[in-house]
Amino acid sequence: MFKKVLIVEDEKMLNSAIKSTMEKLGVVLDTRDYVTFCDDALNRVKIAIREKNPYELLITDLSFKTDSKNVNIATGQKLIEAVKQVQPAIKVLVFSVHNEESIANPLFNDLGIDGYVTKGLRDETDFNLAINAIAQGKTYRSANLKRSNDQEIVYELKPIEKTIVSFLSAGKTQKWVEGYLKKNNIRPSSSSIIDKKLNKLRAIFNASSTTQLICYLRDRGWI
Repeated sequence: MFKKVLIVEDEKMLNSAIKSTMEKLGVVLDTRDYVTFCDDALNRVKIAIREKNPYELLITDLSFKTDSKNVNIATGQKLIEAVKQVQPAIKVLVFSVHNEESIANPLFNDLGIDGYVTKGLRDETDFNLAINAIAQGKTYRSANLKRSNDQEIVYELKPIEKTIVSFLSAGKTQKWVEGYLKKNNIRPSSSSIIDKKLNKLRAIFNASSTTQLICYLRDRGWI
């Protein structure tokens, strides 16, 4: 897990919530690791590099309030660009109210961010999944990201697929589901088939984990 994380968020309540979540994950941060301005964030990154104790992860919003303070970097996107110039290998997680893929995709493709979580429904669960995925060297996209033209994925869950994800959503294990299918003569029912169906659904719904898949389906009332 990460030991040195920089959080850039200008909403104090959200900063407190992020701090609490990070502590639950075992990440203890200094007060200097929470900043509200992008310019200050870049300065913190440079100082950490000079002190030979660089940040491992940058968590940033995309939009920031403007005030009387003169700023050179006004957006999270510009901050990521600037930070990547001085520390290319740093991991980046965007935590934003913007939930459009048209905003998230360029950040992945052009700036090489590692995760994107949308603020709102189930954001704490999403946030935890993202941190753990990034710590394992994976990328993470929130299941709440909306497709182009605000279109939802059109797919009808097959009965066996709905049975599998419904039981997993209720806290049952894949082994339990396999036993249930066999006991009730529902075919196919092998563990490999269950894995294949879950892999297929994760790909269809652009979910990086089964938990994320279940959150996506549950939030839309599909299970």
